Amino acid sequence: MNYLRRAWYVAGYADELASEQLLARTLLDEPLVFFRRPDGSIAALLDRCPHRFAPLSAGKICDNGASVQCGYHGLRFDGSGACVHSPHADGAIPKAAVVKAYSVLERHGLLWFWADDASEADESLIPDYSKLNGAAEDATVRGYLPTGCDYRLLVDNILDLTHVDYLHAGTLGSGAMTRAKAQVTDLGERGVRIAWLSSGDKAPAVFDNSLRQQGQPTDQWTEVTWTAPANMMLQVGATLAGESRQLGVDSLALHLATPESAGRTHYWYWSTRTFGIDPHANAAIKALLEFAFSQQDKPMLEAQQGRMGGAEFWSLKPVLLPGDAGAVRVRRRLDALIGAEGAER
Repeated sequence: MNYLRRAWYVAGYADELASEQLLARTLLDEPLVFFRRPDGSIAALLDRCPHRFAPLSAGKICDNGASVQCGYHGLRFDGSGACVHSPHADGAIPKAAVVKAYSVLERHGLLWFWADDASEADESLIPDYSKLNGAAEDATVRGYLPTGCDYRLLVDNILDLTHVDYLHAGTLGSGAMTRAKAQVTDLGERGVRIAWLSSGDKAPAVFDNSLRQQGQPTDQWTEVTWTAPANMMLQVGATLAGESRQLGVDSLALHLATPESAGRTHYWYWSTRTFGIDPHANAAIKALLEFAFSQQDKPMLEAQQGRMGGAEFWSLKPVLLPGDAGAVRVRRRLDALIGAEGAER
């Protein structure tokens, strides 16, 4: 499968990886193992010992975090992929005992993986998600949901949010999204913003319950920013009709998709908000979101993938609706980026 390689993909939450710990994860069809060096920086290696191809993640951390030891025959590799220790015979290290190393950065509470040559990693391409770091713990919901679908279907799901009026009717949807016209804005070669603005509709229950007056006409906004290849920031809110956004309720969320392999996707979500900032409200909203993602979105996406089988998306000649404008633009943009990269290579 062709992926955009000169790009950053999320590999996990930064706090998933403690010191003296190995984290195994397959990204873009490649098995990787992550660990923290003694200075706290992250190392990522191909999860395959060059000796007998055992997974390094089945080994252990050594040298206070400076190396990982293969659990099969004891070879050790540092964060650069070089073999730094052999317990065999005179300790001579074969020249070919090298493991591929990748560029990984910790930023905004996330682990970012560069999918191309580590020497060409461009940190400026990491989107700025710092706004979510400062949110109160009692107004934050995070999760991870591996999903059996192509990662682009998950991107479509966030970029065409008219589905909330049907798949999430009564909780996240109110009908306003379907009636609103999507406004699509290009943000350079690797970014697209889609906005749905509506006025006069009652807010979805999750917002309506926190407004000063319930059941009243509102102004609502839903704005999602896609950054290549599959990272999305979503801002959703509502206020009583005619009032400023500052007097209403607002949420900010990340939806981060990284392909594991063809037909399988790692999905991380991270949501914060300006209302319901207490443990009880957080528990209720967490349950609502987790139900929506795991019991509604995930089964639908996996069912879509099942019906598509191995067919390429455009080959099925999908019928396009007005709400598809942003998702279609992003698919075309991603196809163009991957095509240009392939032509260069």
